Amino acid sequence: MTRLLKLYSVLTSLGMLLVLLMGAIVTTTGSGEGCGNSWPLCYGEVLPSQPELETIIEYSHRIVSATLGLMVTILAVWAWLTFRKSKEVKILSFLSVFFILFQGLLGAAAVVWGQSSFVLALHFGFSLISFASVVLLAVVIFESSKQRIVLNLDRGFKWNVYLLFIYLYTLVYTGALVRHTKASLACSGWPLCNGEFLPPTNELELIHYTHRFLAGLFFLWILLSFIQIHKYYKHLKPIYISFIILLILVSLQVTSGALMIFTQLNLFIGLMHGLFISILFATLSYVIMLLLRKS
Repeated sequence: MTRLLKLYSVLTSLGMLLVLLMGAIVTTTGSGEGCGNSWPLCYGEVLPSQPELETIIEYSHRIVSATLGLMVTILAVWAWLTFRKSKEVKILSFLSVFFILFQGLLGAAAVVWGQSSFVLALHFGFSLISFASVVLLAVVIFESSKQRIVLNLDRGFKWNVYLLFIYLYTLVYTGALVRHTKASLACSGWPLCNGEFLPPTNELELIHYTHRFLAGLFFLWILLSFIQIHKYYKHLKPIYISFIILLILVSLQVTSGALMIFTQLNLFIGLMHGLFISILFATLSYVIMLLLRKS
């Protein structure tokens, strides 16, 4: 039974990643209104007749999201009943279900009543929390049959990671805001914006350049944290390997962000950009979980 639960948790985690990528496709292709203001039906139909490409993209995203909502609920209940004494399982189960329902309702509200770009940007952030919760739940399920990992690091470094996580969530929001305000190409060229070091002359340039600037600082923060870990905590394999992964992912994230400018928002590059930040967020969430554990 536990082996089946492990397999199911992996499939659900991969499914949640698919939902995130499909959501990125919806935003990138401008298919958010592919079903009009009708929800959960599409133009009032269960299966839209003679659908346009935007309708197919939007409705497919809805169907997959609804399916994963059910899968996450089943996983949460299954894990809760299997590991009744695990506080972590209970917390992660609750977060998984709460945030997938919340981001689903937020998406529905955006379709029916419409929302500002600043509110719509929150949707991706909540989706990331839901994804990370499912991934961490899968990790705990696999870990239950092995020795539980507990890390003892000094308080200063723990706070460094906590603040890094808060900063990452802010960075994610600014990235989602760039997409929803259609500011992705407000700055031509990279790393300068329209050939200027401090160029913002309008709101779209300001949004784009703010995200770019924060992303650069995040890269430096990850790099400096990795150097510190390499010097003092190299013997702690879970944290050391996690930060190697984080450094690789943030490098790929910055590279894909630049390529999006040079390729004029190539869809594949955009999906890779979303993939890297999703895995990066889940990885840093894993580090947070380890640091919050007590012996």
